Amino acid sequence: MAAITKISAKNVKKLVGSVHHRIQLGATVTAPSPVTEQSDGKWDGTDTSAAQLTAMVALQSGVDGDWIDAVSHGPIEALSGATAGTLVYGSDTAGAFDTAAGTKGLVIGYAGSASVLVVAPQIIDFS
Repeated sequence: MAAITKISAKNVKKLVGSVHHRIQLGATVTAPSPVTEQSDGKWDGTDTSAAQLTAMVALQSGVDGDWIDAVSHGPIEALSGATAGTLVYGSDTAGAFDTAAGTKGLVIGYAGSASVLVVAPQIIDFS
């Protein structure tokens, strides 16, 4: 497994065709980070050491209680030096992207180019 390099939070942006939502954070998140909904309805950094049922990518950074924008599907400017076509997975490290599935597989999307992440969540492991 290898971490995928993210761009700085101030440069993250949604692109034409992305679907975004307002979500409330339940923990500190640094954009761009994969996030998953928790039992309290708030969103934390994705940690695939346990099964996750939902995923989006945070467009903004924030702390517990903040409302931010996140993308559920579509292209965003979020990566640095990625290889186009590479699958992007959630990581066992909360809020990180990886080139391989974590303990409980969760595809976040794929690299559309060196800098574009196409968010297209797919749960691989429900157990």
